[in-house]
Amino acid sequence: MRSEKLRVVLNAISLSRIPLGLVFLVLILRGALTEGLLVFLLGVSSDKVDGFLARRLRLEKIGLGRVLDPISDRIFISLSFLALYLAELKVDISWWAVLLTVGQDLILAPVGAYATFKKHRVSVSALGKLATSYQYVFVSFLLLLNLLGFSLNLLPLELMLVSLNLLSAGHHIYLWLLKGKNGAS
Repeated sequence: MRSEKLRVVLNAISLSRIPLGLVFLVLILRGALTEGLLVFLLGVSSDKVDGFLARRLRLEKIGLGRVLDPISDRIFISLSFLALYLAELKVDISWWAVLLTVGQDLILAPVGAYATFKKHRVSVSALGKLATSYQYVFVSFLLLLNLLGFSLNLLPLELMLVSLNLLSAGHHIYLWLLKGKNGAS
């Protein structure tokens, strides 16, 4: 019974990223960059806290959280990138970087959920963690540049973002679908 209550708490923490992403979107569109950054960092912290607790309590591979956590992550990231694109910022993100980031998330979330429900072992990879961490750093850095009034050509950072996203997406699709269908886990 205790583990069931803990799973409910972890799932609530995961799901909190969706409304936090919406609040971030509204704040950024209203020009409240400092408040937006704080909400974004709260969302990032919730991802790190629920992941840490799930691993520590050995609850990361059971229950609904296997699907809720990554889907909440993808929605949070997508809303964050959409906010940065739609806002009128001095230093802003390119449409193609947003399209490829959000597009990757629109593919990964349902593919990961499908693989999970098909009982394939869906695990997090180091490449996936690196890509998500880079997305978090990218959003934070872009907001800080705008808050501090600095100007910077983001093209090299955007190319790194898109490269990591595409590598991660291809890697996960292979692991979750192709490798899983061959009986490997």
